[in-house]
Amino acid sequence: MQLVQKTHLRFALLVFVAKLMLLTGCTGLRNEVDPGQLGAESAKLVVSGFLCPQDTLLAIRVSRSNTVVGDSISLLQPGIIVPNATVTLSEGDRSVVLPYYKVRPSADSAYSISAKLLPIIAGRTYKLMVVTANGQKATSTCTIPEAVAPSVVKFDSLIEQSRTQPKRYYIRVLWKDPVGQTNAYQVAGIFRYTTATNIRESKYTSLSFDDDNRGLFTDVGIDGDTIYSGRAFLTPSSSSIINQQATFYNQYNTASVTVNLLSVDQSYYRYQEAVIRQRRSRGNPFAEPVIIPSNIEGGLGCFAGYNNATLIRRFK
Repeated sequence: MQLVQKTHLRFALLVFVAKLMLLTGCTGLRNEVDPGQLGAESAKLVVSGFLCPQDTLLAIRVSRSNTVVGDSISLLQPGIIVPNATVTLSEGDRSVVLPYYKVRPSADSAYSISAKLLPIIAGRTYKLMVVTANGQKATSTCTIPEAVAPSVVKFDSLIEQSRTQPKRYYIRVLWKDPVGQTNAYQVAGIFRYTTATNIRESKYTSLSFDDDNRGLFTDVGIDGDTIYSGRAFLTPSSSSIINQQATFYNQYNTASVTVNLLSVDQSYYRYQEAVIRQRRSRGNPFAEPVIIPSNIEGGLGCFAGYNNATLIRRFK
């Protein structure tokens, strides 16, 4: 009996010593790390701006990035707006300095000026230079693409299984890609309408295309061919204001689609394509991280050019 008690006592002692060693080891793994040893970089300039011949205002947004090492609150904040930089746009021997305009909300504040002071012309290269009061400098260039006009806006419908909405109406956009050059595109647009119950009150919704890249295209592998967009369904801002059983033409007093085909440069395409992939993986812990490309020398961001061609189709 005494032998059994001694055996149990020795076993309990061994378990106690093992737990003590485990706790001591876990405590030893916790060490305070000097943030200076992490090699954290200082905040960088974040610059964004898109030039287009059809725009009436040239605008550049300048902010500073948040550093990785910092308090938990600062990590949740957007980049800090930089209001005291010198922002210069130039083309050839012409240049303009963009003054800073503060608006509400502050995220919309930007350096801007009338496009009449530096017209944006297809085929020309524009240079951006940003210099802050403390000496930080960021530069970039972009070349404005030639416009490519949309050829056709096709209108069609599909049969739904739902009894409340037997048909869904949509449009697709077609255009001819120029031969022998690298091109990229962004398709956008607006559906404008007045319903049969409105007293000539105009309403509109933005078009959303259902292709893989949400209206973003490149001509890789299809150079010189006709390009088809995905479908953009024509739906009112509130489905309760229309008769779901009525045909498309009976639902509206007036209806039209304005399609914008943006011919974009490669910096614009790579930036937007990465943003789309990042949004797809949001909330997925197993998704590979998406690195957003930057063409800003001395900082982060995107400075790019595009050209807009418009086609309007009126249905009623």
